[in-house]
Amino acid sequence: MAGKWIAAVGALVGAGVLTGCCLFSGNPTVTIMGPTTATVGVPVTFTATATGGGGTYTYQWSFGASGPTATYTFTAAGTQTIGVTVTDNCGKQATTMHTATVSEGTGGGGNLTGLWTGTLYDQGIPWDFRLQLNHSGTSVTGLASIGGATSPGTGSYVNGQFTFQFQAPGSAVFIVLVGSYNPYANELSGEWTVGGINFGSWRVRRY
Repeated sequence: MAGKWIAAVGALVGAGVLTGCCLFSGNPTVTIMGPTTATVGVPVTFTATATGGGGTYTYQWSFGASGPTATYTFTAAGTQTIGVTVTDNCGKQATTMHTATVSEGTGGGGNLTGLWTGTLYDQGIPWDFRLQLNHSGTSVTGLASIGGATSPGTGSYVNGQFTFQFQAPGSAVFIVLVGSYNPYANELSGEWTVGGINFGSWRVRRY
């Protein structure tokens, strides 16, 4: 009986089903070392350490990175969880999670630098609208474009509140945008005013 069992194992090894020490190795385990607090828009680094199993590990993080050490930038405040799955050379896996408390910080959370495209509604009439923004700290500068005509502007992003003021192209009128950032949709939206009077809404997305 023992001889048949040994022969069966030998056949499996020969077929490539069982190789090296995989038959007798246990399952791997993995732990994550990293910060338990973070700020939206500020990169943080996590390190995973695997032990046991068959050795020669590969690592896959829940946010798409690979390797034992990975850097991630949270885009939303609150209690956030990241995870990593380790696979050893026998194909056995282990997964663990890590939780961090993420705050918005003084910059409002996230970085708004980039090209945003969408629509500005003037009392219900839609206009093609673009914002080309440069965001540093709480300061925002850039260009606003309505219907293809462009004007420079300045603003801020503090505690989740976005403001941006620019001169309406070809006019002496100053438009003030007030809104917020939705990191899940990568979207800025809000209302716009002239002289404190509300004229409509606007919505742009960064692609």
